[in-house]
Amino acid sequence: MSSAVTLMLWSVFDELTQSTTSDSALVVEARRTFSTLTGQVEPDHELYAERSDAFVEWFLFEQRDEEGLTRVEQRLKLLPCDDIRRPYLQALRASHRSLFQVVRFLPQGLLLDDLIGGGRFAVEERRRLPGVTSDDVFEARLIPDPDRKPTLCFGRALLFHPREAAVAVREQVRLAQLRAEPRASLLSRLLRLRLRCFAYRHVSAERIYAQGAA
Repeated sequence: MSSAVTLMLWSVFDELTQSTTSDSALVVEARRTFSTLTGQVEPDHELYAERSDAFVEWFLFEQRDEEGLTRVEQRLKLLPCDDIRRPYLQALRASHRSLFQVVRFLPQGLLLDDLIGGGRFAVEERRRLPGVTSDDVFEARLIPDPDRKPTLCFGRALLFHPREAAVAVREQVRLAQLRAEPRASLLSRLLRLRLRCFAYRHVSAERIYAQGAA
């Protein structure tokens, strides 16, 4: 992935984050909503950093205002058509959040299967991902590279589910599809189950995910 593209994409991301989080009361209320959906994680919890990244992405790309617009859509609505940031904001708006399974490693990234929507994606990734192996299951957001379509990169939040629960996670996906459960609802429920594994360490992750209810 071109370093210039990466820097510009994340510069626009950071600018959007800074400009939309200036209202502390709004952020606190949004964080409360996100915690209700995905489970309450305190600042001293080992999952706090990754959940914070996930919250920022949800806040920017999923939570909607009274007009039904996300925060990235709000910014695009106000931005001049010739603004150089527009293609990067459009790429962020087009991001795809789902549950993925590692198929294999590529020279500069990963080959993934989308377990919810279907499809196979090659994703460029230069960050070191220690401990990640084939068949690992995790939630992530894929973002198109606006200058090298159809190249994809990861968002900042990578949320891995326990390896021993992979079969139970796929069964949760199958059951959710049978009852037409929305993707966002399924992903939030899986994150609550991940958090439950830390509260009940004496219970196997496979059992917790297998018994997890909507």
